[in-house]
Amino acid sequence: RRRPLPRLPRRGSEMRRRLAWCLLPLLALQLAACGSRSGDAQVARSPDDLLGVWVPDAAPRELTANGAPPPLTEEAAGIHAEHKQRYAAGDAGYDPTTWCAGPGLPRILTMPYAFEIRRTGNHLAFIHDWYRWFRAVDLDGPEVTDYPAPMTLGYSVGRFEGDTLVIRTVGISDSTVLDASGLPHSDELVITERLRVLPDGRLENRMTFEDPQTFTAPWETVLTFHRDPSAKVGDDGCPDRL
Repeated sequence: RRRPLPRLPRRGSEMRRRLAWCLLPLLALQLAACGSRSGDAQVARSPDDLLGVWVPDAAPRELTANGAPPPLTEEAAGIHAEHKQRYAAGDAGYDPTTWCAGPGLPRILTMPYAFEIRRTGNHLAFIHDWYRWFRAVDLDGPEVTDYPAPMTLGYSVGRFEGDTLVIRTVGISDSTVLDASGLPHSDELVITERLRVLPDGRLENRMTFEDPQTFTAPWETVLTFHRDPSAKVGDDGCPDRL
């Protein structure tokens, strides 16, 4: 009786096994990367995440266009330079907040005071700790093209694009300034804000400014805010600080 010949390993099968062992680390890295992307996807935000009390990450004295000076017209640049000279001489009277008048927008967002975002039906309210100033944002109305008269915080209409709140504000009184350095504007100013909660939990407000009388081109700046469990919006008495 003939004995069966021993089976020799197939060279192709052996190579496939070796290749599989070599690829296992790469597969593990790929799975880890997929898991990381899935984790990022789970950070999807709801519009209601904007609600609550927010505290500025910083209180910039002078707004910049992504680090560069805003593109001012020659006349506006002269006004801004004059405001800076007055401040250097100890006179900040160009800034309405020095006598507790309305700060305007975005001046009120550059101050070291908390604010709260509340929602009631189709309206959002921004309630600021500074002298309890507030503004209302209509989430259901058309864009404002005509208004009775300019106001300190203007007229705001907003809408949600996914988890981003887009607010367009017009009719801001030119008696206000955009920042503490006295950056001027006209009553033709249009501000578009894009607010969203970042993956790290902070609130980002990306603001675009359009004002042909003051700026030679639209420009953008970004403000960020964070939550502080101890922060609250109270009854601020601005005259007590004068």
